[in-house]
Amino acid sequence: MNDEISMYEILQIFLSKWKFLLILALCCILIAVVRHKRFPTYPAQGKLLIKTSENSQLRSFLDTIVGSQQNINPAERAIILLETNDFFLELADHFKTNKQEDSEISNYINSFKDNNQGLASNLRSKLKFRLNKGGQIFFNVNSNRRILSTTIVNQGLIVAKNYLTVREMKEYNEAELYFQSEIDHTLNNLNDLKHSSIQKMQQRNVISLNEEKGEGTKYLSGLKKQINDSQIKISENNSTIKKLKKKERTDSKNQSKFGVKARIMQLNDENSALRIKISTSKRYLKKISNQKLELVPFEQEMEKIKANYHFEFKIYEGLRDKLAKIGLQKTYIQNKIDILEFERLDRVRSRPGILLLILIAIMISQVVGFTLIYLIELFKPIKTQSQV
Repeated sequence: MNDEISMYEILQIFLSKWKFLLILALCCILIAVVRHKRFPTYPAQGKLLIKTSENSQLRSFLDTIVGSQQNINPAERAIILLETNDFFLELADHFKTNKQEDSEISNYINSFKDNNQGLASNLRSKLKFRLNKGGQIFFNVNSNRRILSTTIVNQGLIVAKNYLTVREMKEYNEAELYFQSEIDHTLNNLNDLKHSSIQKMQQRNVISLNEEKGEGTKYLSGLKKQINDSQIKISENNSTIKKLKKKERTDSKNQSKFGVKARIMQLNDENSALRIKISTSKRYLKKISNQKLELVPFEQEMEKIKANYHFEFKIYEGLRDKLAKIGLQKTYIQNKIDILEFERLDRVRSRPGILLLILIAIMISQVVGFTLIYLIELFKPIKTQSQV
Protein backbone atom coordinates (compact mmCIF):
# COMPACT_ATOMS: atom_id res chain seq x y z
CA MET A 1 0.00 0.00 0.00
CA ASN A 2 1.30 3.44 -0.90
CA ASP A 3 1.35 5.75 2.19
CA GLU A 4 2.50 8.80 0.31
CA ILE A 5 -0.01 11.57 -0.43
CA SER A 6 0.56 13.92 -3.35
CA MET A 7 -0.06 17.66 -3.34
CA TYR A 8 -2.93 17.13 -5.74
CA GLU A 9 -4.68 14.89 -3.24
CA ILE A 10 -4.11 17.45 -0.48
CA LEU A 11 -5.50 20.18 -2.68
CA GLN A 12 -8.51 18.04 -3.50
CA ILE A 13 -9.16 17.55 0.21
CA PHE A 14 -9.14 21.28 0.93
CA LEU A 15 -11.17 22.12 -2.16
CA SER A 16 -13.79 19.61 -1.14
CA LYS A 17 -14.28 21.62 2.06
CA TRP A 18 -14.84 24.96 0.30
CA LYS A 19 -18.29 25.34 1.74
CA PHE A 20 -16.89 25.09 5.26
CA LEU A 21 -14.24 27.69 4.45
CA LEU A 22 -16.81 29.99 2.88
CA ILE A 23 -19.19 29.72 5.81
CA LEU A 24 -16.34 30.38 8.23
CA ALA A 25 -15.23 33.41 6.21
CA LEU A 26 -18.77 34.80 6.14
CA CYS A 27 -19.09 34.33 9.90
CA CYS A 28 -15.81 36.17 10.52
CA ILE A 29 -16.85 38.99 8.17
CA LEU A 30 -20.13 39.27 10.05
CA ILE A 31 -18.27 39.46 13.35
CA ALA A 32 -15.95 42.14 11.90
CA VAL A 33 -18.88 44.22 10.64
CA VAL A 34 -20.68 43.95 13.98
CA ARG A 35 -17.50 44.84 15.83
CA HIS A 36 -16.94 47.87 13.55
CA LYS A 37 -20.51 49.12 13.90
CA ARG A 38 -21.40 48.19 17.46
CA PHE A 39 -18.00 48.26 19.18
CA PRO A 40 -15.91 50.85 17.30
CA THR A 41 -12.58 52.27 18.44
CA TYR A 42 -11.96 55.94 17.73
CA PRO A 43 -8.30 56.98 18.16
CA ALA A 44 -7.63 60.71 18.61
CA GLN A 45 -4.34 62.59 18.89
CA GLY A 46 -3.19 66.03 19.98
CA LYS A 47 0.26 67.64 20.19
CA LEU A 48 1.84 69.66 22.98
CA LEU A 49 5.18 71.45 22.57
CA ILE A 50 7.64 71.97 25.44
CA LYS A 51 9.97 74.75 24.32
CA THR A 52 13.73 74.40 24.82
CA SER A 53 16.76 76.37 23.68
CA GLU A 54 16.68 74.30 20.48
CA ASN A 55 13.15 75.23 19.42
CA SER A 56 12.57 78.54 21.22
CA GLN A 57 14.34 81.85 20.61
CA LEU A 58 13.22 83.11 24.03
CA ARG A 59 14.78 80.11 25.78
CA SER A 60 17.99 80.53 23.81
CA PHE A 61 18.11 84.23 24.70
CA LEU A 62 17.51 83.59 28.41
CA ASP A 63 20.22 80.92 28.48
CA THR A 64 22.74 83.56 27.41
CA ILE A 65 21.61 85.83 30.27
CA VAL A 66 20.86 83.42 33.09
CA GLY A 67 23.19 80.64 31.98
CA SER A 68 20.90 77.88 33.21
CA GLN A 69 21.56 74.32 32.14
CA GLN A 70 18.96 71.58 32.26
CA ASN A 71 20.19 68.06 32.90
CA ILE A 72 16.90 66.44 31.94
CA ASN A 73 14.83 66.87 28.83
CA PRO A 74 11.93 69.23 29.73
CA ALA A 75 9.52 67.10 27.68
CA GLU A 76 10.51 63.96 29.61
CA ARG A 77 10.03 65.81 32.89
CA ALA A 78 6.62 67.03 31.68
CA ILE A 79 5.51 63.46 30.91
CA ILE A 80 6.61 62.38 34.39
CA LEU A 81 4.40 65.08 35.90
CA LEU A 82 1.47 64.31 33.58
CA GLU A 83 1.47 60.61 34.44
CA THR A 84 0.61 61.35 38.07
CA ASN A 85 -2.75 60.89 39.74
CA ASP A 86 -2.90 64.62 40.56
CA PHE A 87 -3.05 65.55 36.88
CA PHE A 88 -5.89 63.12 36.12
CA LEU A 89 -7.80 64.29 39.20
CA GLU A 90 -7.47 67.87 37.93
CA LEU A 91 -8.60 66.72 34.48
CA ALA A 92 -11.61 64.95 36.01
CA ASP A 93 -12.47 68.07 38.03
CA HIS A 94 -12.16 70.14 34.83
CA PHE A 95 -14.66 67.85 33.09
CA LYS A 96 -17.14 68.20 35.95
CA THR A 97 -16.81 71.93 36.58
CA ASN A 98 -17.07 72.91 32.90
CA LYS A 99 -20.49 72.56 31.34
CA GLN A 100 -20.50 69.96 28.59
CA GLU A 101 -22.84 70.74 25.72
CA ASP A 102 -22.79 67.26 24.19
CA SER A 103 -25.13 64.71 25.77
CA GLU A 104 -22.68 61.84 25.29
CA ILE A 105 -20.03 63.61 27.35
CA SER A 106 -22.61 64.54 29.99
CA ASN A 107 -23.78 60.94 30.24
CA TYR A 108 -20.19 59.76 30.46
CA ILE A 109 -19.45 62.15 33.34
CA ASN A 110 -22.75 61.43 35.10
CA SER A 111 -21.98 57.72 35.07
CA PHE A 112 -19.33 58.39 37.73
CA LYS A 113 -21.58 60.70 39.80
CA ASP A 114 -19.44 62.15 42.61
CA ASN A 115 -16.61 59.65 42.22
CA ASN A 116 -13.79 61.86 40.97
CA GLN A 117 -11.20 59.15 41.53
CA GLY A 118 -13.20 56.72 39.39
CA LEU A 119 -13.43 59.26 36.58
CA ALA A 120 -9.73 60.01 36.89
CA SER A 121 -8.88 56.31 36.69
CA ASN A 122 -11.05 55.88 33.61
CA LEU A 123 -9.43 58.89 31.94
CA ARG A 124 -6.02 57.50 32.80
CA SER A 125 -6.85 54.22 31.05
CA LYS A 126 -7.83 56.11 27.88
CA LEU A 127 -5.23 58.92 27.72
CA LYS A 128 -1.62 57.99 26.96
CA PHE A 129 1.44 60.17 26.38
CA ARG A 130 4.21 59.59 23.87
CA LEU A 131 7.43 61.58 23.56
CA ASN A 132 8.50 62.70 20.12
CA LYS A 133 11.53 64.58 18.82
CA GLY A 134 11.76 68.35 19.15
CA GLY A 135 10.10 68.47 22.57
CA GLN A 136 6.72 67.28 21.27
CA ILE A 137 4.34 65.24 23.41
CA PHE A 138 1.59 63.28 21.67
CA PHE A 139 -1.71 62.85 23.53
CA ASN A 140 -3.30 59.59 22.32
CA VAL A 141 -6.84 58.51 23.27
CA ASN A 142 -8.81 55.39 22.30
CA SER A 143 -12.50 55.15 23.15
CA ASN A 144 -15.69 53.73 21.64
CA ARG A 145 -17.15 57.20 20.95
CA ARG A 146 -15.74 59.70 18.51
CA ILE A 147 -16.74 62.85 20.37
CA LEU A 148 -15.46 61.41 23.66
CA SER A 149 -11.99 60.76 22.19
CA THR A 150 -11.89 64.26 20.70
CA THR A 151 -13.02 65.93 23.94
CA ILE A 152 -10.57 64.03 26.14
CA VAL A 153 -7.65 64.96 23.90
CA ASN A 154 -8.54 68.64 23.60
CA GLN A 155 -9.44 69.11 27.25
CA GLY A 156 -6.33 67.16 28.24
CA LEU A 157 -4.13 69.55 26.24
CA ILE A 158 -5.68 72.60 27.91
CA VAL A 159 -5.44 71.17 31.43
CA ALA A 160 -1.91 69.88 30.84
CA LYS A 161 -0.67 73.29 29.71
CA ASN A 162 -2.16 74.99 32.78
CA TYR A 163 -1.07 72.18 35.14
CA LEU A 164 2.57 72.20 34.01
CA THR A 165 2.76 76.01 34.06
CA VAL A 166 1.28 76.30 37.55
CA ARG A 167 3.48 73.47 38.81
CA GLU A 168 6.70 75.19 37.70
CA MET A 169 5.50 78.69 38.58
CA LYS A 170 4.89 77.51 42.13
CA GLU A 171 8.59 76.73 42.58
CA TYR A 172 9.69 80.09 41.19
CA ASN A 173 7.06 81.95 43.24
CA GLU A 174 8.42 80.37 46.42
CA ALA A 175 11.96 81.35 45.42
CA GLU A 176 10.79 84.88 44.58
CA LEU A 177 9.11 85.26 47.97
CA TYR A 178 12.29 84.09 49.71
CA PHE A 179 14.56 86.51 47.82
CA GLN A 180 12.09 89.37 48.29
CA SER A 181 12.00 88.77 52.05
CA GLU A 182 15.82 88.70 52.14
CA ILE A 183 15.96 91.95 50.16
CA ASP A 184 13.56 93.61 52.61
CA HIS A 185 15.64 92.36 55.54
CA THR A 186 18.84 93.67 53.95
CA LEU A 187 17.24 97.06 53.24
CA ASN A 188 16.21 97.29 56.89
CA ASN A 189 19.81 96.56 57.92
CA LEU A 190 21.09 99.26 55.54
CA ASN A 191 18.62 101.80 56.91
CA ASP A 192 19.55 100.90 60.49
CA LEU A 193 23.27 101.34 59.74
CA LYS A 194 22.59 104.67 58.01
CA HIS A 195 20.51 106.00 60.92
CA SER A 196 23.09 104.75 63.40
CA SER A 197 25.94 106.58 61.66
CA ILE A 198 23.92 109.78 61.36
CA GLN A 199 22.95 109.62 65.04
CA LYS A 200 26.55 109.12 66.20
CA MET A 201 27.78 111.98 64.03
CA GLN A 202 25.04 114.26 65.37
CA GLN A 203 26.04 113.41 68.94
CA ARG A 204 29.58 114.70 68.21
CA ASN A 205 28.41 117.63 66.08
CA VAL A 206 30.28 116.22 63.09
CA ILE A 207 28.94 117.28 59.72
CA SER A 208 31.12 114.87 57.76
CA LEU A 209 33.39 112.18 59.06
CA ASN A 210 35.82 112.69 56.20
CA GLU A 211 35.92 116.45 56.85
CA GLU A 212 36.55 116.04 60.57
CA LYS A 213 39.13 113.37 60.06
CA GLY A 214 40.84 115.33 57.26
CA GLU A 215 41.17 118.68 59.08
CA GLY A 216 42.57 117.17 62.27
CA THR A 217 45.06 114.96 60.49
CA LYS A 218 46.12 117.83 58.24
CA TYR A 219 46.84 120.16 61.19
CA LEU A 220 48.79 117.49 63.10
CA SER A 221 50.86 116.70 60.03
CA GLY A 222 51.65 120.42 59.61
CA LEU A 223 52.92 120.72 63.19
CA LYS A 224 55.10 117.64 62.80
CA LYS A 225 56.51 119.03 59.57
CA GLN A 226 57.34 122.37 61.21
CA ILE A 227 59.17 120.63 64.07
CA ASN A 228 61.09 118.45 61.66
CA ASP A 229 62.04 121.39 59.41
CA SER A 230 63.20 123.44 62.42
CA GLN A 231 65.38 120.61 63.69
CA ILE A 232 66.94 120.22 60.26
CA LYS A 233 67.60 123.97 60.10
CA ILE A 234 69.28 123.90 63.55
CA SER A 235 71.53 121.08 62.40
CA GLU A 236 72.49 123.02 59.28
CA ASN A 237 73.20 126.14 61.35
CA ASN A 238 75.38 124.18 63.82
CA SER A 239 77.38 122.77 60.94
CA THR A 240 77.84 126.26 59.50
CA ILE A 241 78.95 127.59 62.92
CA LYS A 242 81.64 124.91 63.21
CA LYS A 243 83.00 125.80 59.80
CA LEU A 244 83.02 129.54 60.66
CA LYS A 245 84.92 128.90 63.93
CA LYS A 246 87.59 126.93 62.07
CA LYS A 247 87.86 129.76 59.56
CA GLU A 248 88.18 132.21 62.45
CA ARG A 249 91.24 130.32 63.88
CA THR A 250 92.97 129.91 60.52
CA ASP A 251 92.43 133.56 59.58
CA SER A 252 93.54 135.02 62.94
CA LYS A 253 95.68 137.66 61.15
CA ASN A 254 92.85 138.63 58.89
CA GLN A 255 91.26 141.96 59.81
CA SER A 256 87.77 140.73 58.78
CA LYS A 257 87.14 138.98 62.07
CA PHE A 258 84.15 141.13 62.75
CA GLY A 259 82.30 139.68 59.81
CA VAL A 260 82.82 136.01 60.91
CA LYS A 261 81.85 136.70 64.51
CA ALA A 262 78.74 138.55 63.42
CA ARG A 263 77.76 135.62 61.24
CA ILE A 264 78.25 133.17 64.14
CA MET A 265 76.17 135.31 66.47
CA GLN A 266 73.43 135.59 63.87
CA LEU A 267 73.26 131.79 63.46
CA ASN A 268 73.17 131.28 67.24
CA ASP A 269 70.28 133.72 67.56
CA GLU A 270 68.46 131.91 64.75
CA ASN A 271 68.96 128.55 66.52
CA SER A 272 67.57 129.99 69.74
CA ALA A 273 64.47 131.18 67.90
CA LEU A 274 64.07 127.81 66.21
CA ARG A 275 64.34 125.97 69.55
CA ILE A 276 61.63 128.17 70.98
CA LYS A 277 59.47 127.45 67.92
CA ILE A 278 60.11 123.70 68.27
CA SER A 279 59.20 123.80 71.96
CA THR A 280 55.98 125.68 71.20
CA SER A 281 55.06 123.33 68.35
CA LYS A 282 55.68 120.26 70.51
CA ARG A 283 53.46 121.71 73.24
CA TYR A 284 50.65 122.33 70.71
CA LEU A 285 51.20 118.88 69.16
CA LYS A 286 50.93 117.21 72.55
CA LYS A 287 47.79 119.12 73.45
CA ILE A 288 46.00 118.55 70.13
CA SER A 289 47.08 114.91 69.99
CA ASN A 290 45.45 114.32 73.36
CA GLN A 291 42.29 115.91 72.04
CA LYS A 292 42.37 113.80 68.85
CA LEU A 293 42.81 110.61 70.84
CA GLU A 294 39.29 111.12 72.04
CA LEU A 295 38.12 110.83 68.41
CA VAL A 296 39.91 107.55 67.66
CA PRO A 297 37.22 105.19 69.09
CA PHE A 298 34.57 107.23 67.31
CA GLU A 299 36.43 107.02 64.00
CA GLN A 300 36.96 103.27 64.44
CA GLU A 301 33.30 102.76 65.18
CA MET A 302 32.32 104.78 62.14
CA GLU A 303 34.69 102.78 59.96
CA LYS A 304 33.14 99.59 61.26
CA ILE A 305 29.65 100.86 60.45
CA LYS A 306 30.84 101.86 57.00
CA ALA A 307 32.33 98.39 56.35
CA ASN A 308 29.11 96.72 57.51
CA TYR A 309 27.13 99.02 55.22
CA HIS A 310 29.26 98.07 52.20
CA PHE A 311 28.90 94.37 53.06
CA GLU A 312 25.13 94.59 53.39
CA PHE A 313 24.95 96.57 50.14
CA LYS A 314 26.84 93.83 48.27
CA ILE A 315 24.37 91.26 49.64
CA TYR A 316 21.52 93.51 48.53
CA GLU A 317 22.89 93.78 44.98
CA GLY A 318 23.39 90.00 44.79
CA LEU A 319 19.84 89.32 45.94
CA ARG A 320 18.44 91.79 43.41
CA ASP A 321 20.40 90.06 40.66
CA LYS A 322 18.97 86.68 41.67
CA LEU A 323 15.47 88.14 41.82
CA ALA A 324 15.86 89.57 38.32
CA LYS A 325 16.92 86.15 37.01
CA ILE A 326 13.87 84.56 38.62
CA GLY A 327 11.70 87.16 36.88
CA LEU A 328 13.23 86.18 33.54
CA GLN A 329 12.64 82.51 34.28
CA LYS A 330 8.99 83.19 35.14
CA THR A 331 8.60 85.01 31.84
CA TYR A 332 9.92 81.93 30.07
CA ILE A 333 7.73 79.54 32.07
CA GLN A 334 4.60 81.48 31.09
CA ASN A 335 5.49 80.98 27.42
CA LYS A 336 7.22 77.61 27.72
CA ILE A 337 4.30 75.35 26.78
CA ASP A 338 2.37 75.64 23.57
CA ILE A 339 -0.47 73.56 22.13
CA LEU A 340 0.65 72.68 18.64
CA GLU A 341 -2.50 70.94 17.42
CA PHE A 342 -5.97 70.21 18.72
CA GLU A 343 -7.91 67.22 17.47
CA ARG A 344 -10.76 67.88 15.03
CA LEU A 345 -13.98 65.93 15.25
CA ASP A 346 -14.26 65.45 11.50
CA ARG A 347 -10.81 63.87 11.39
CA VAL A 348 -11.56 61.14 13.92
CA ARG A 349 -12.48 57.86 12.24
CA SER A 350 -12.96 54.36 13.51
CA ARG A 351 -9.76 52.33 13.34
CA PRO A 352 -9.11 49.98 11.77
CA GLY A 353 -11.31 50.78 8.76
CA ILE A 354 -14.12 48.49 7.62
CA LEU A 355 -12.23 47.20 4.55
CA LEU A 356 -9.09 46.47 6.51
CA LEU A 357 -11.15 44.81 9.23
CA ILE A 358 -12.92 42.57 6.65
CA LEU A 359 -9.59 41.65 5.09
CA ILE A 360 -8.21 40.71 8.51
CA ALA A 361 -11.37 38.68 9.23
CA ILE A 362 -11.02 36.74 5.95
CA MET A 363 -7.37 35.98 6.61
CA ILE A 364 -8.08 34.81 10.14
CA SER A 365 -11.03 32.68 8.98
CA GLN A 366 -8.97 30.94 6.32
CA VAL A 367 -6.10 30.25 8.67
CA VAL A 368 -8.48 28.82 11.25
CA GLY A 369 -10.36 26.86 8.55
CA PHE A 370 -7.27 25.26 7.01
CA THR A 371 -5.97 24.43 10.47
CA LEU A 372 -9.23 22.71 11.44
CA ILE A 373 -9.40 20.77 8.16
CA TYR A 374 -5.83 19.63 8.60
CA LEU A 375 -6.44 18.47 12.17
CA ILE A 376 -9.64 16.67 11.19
CA GLU A 377 -7.93 14.82 8.35
CA LEU A 378 -4.92 14.09 10.50
CA PHE A 379 -6.88 12.35 13.24
CA LYS A 380 -9.52 10.85 10.94
CA PRO A 381 -9.42 6.99 11.12
CA ILE A 382 -8.17 5.29 7.96
CA LYS A 383 -10.59 2.81 6.31
CA THR A 384 -9.08 -0.60 5.58
CA GLN A 385 -9.98 -2.82 2.63
CA SER A 386 -11.83 -5.28 4.91
CA GLN A 387 -13.96 -2.39 6.15
CA VAL A 388 -14.60 -1.46 2.58
